[in-house]
Amino acid sequence: MHSSSLLDALVSLFEVLWRSALPLPAAPSSGQADLPDPELFTLLAAGLKDEAVARQLGVSLRTVHRRVSELMDRLGARTRFQAGLLAARRGWWGTGGSDDL
Repeated sequence: MHSSSLLDALVSLFEVLWRSALPLPAAPSSGQADLPDPELFTLLAAGLKDEAVARQLGVSLRTVHRRVSELMDRLGARTRFQAGLLAARRGWWGTGGSDDL
């Protein structure tokens, strides 16, 4: 390889991406086996609104609200945003057959 501006740019890009990368877990998270409602979690993580989640699951909107509340209680979260962060920390991303988020 010869030194060039393209090579310098690629090395810089690599360094930026390397610094922002997260380590891979050594083994599957034990939290994945504890996922209380994988279908609900997958649909919420995909960004669906409660009404769409209810239609997908074939349940009422009230049932979705109850199940989301139970999920948040299990995580110890006060908001859905906090629930998402706590679920990510437990390694629940990518369960239920969808792509990692």
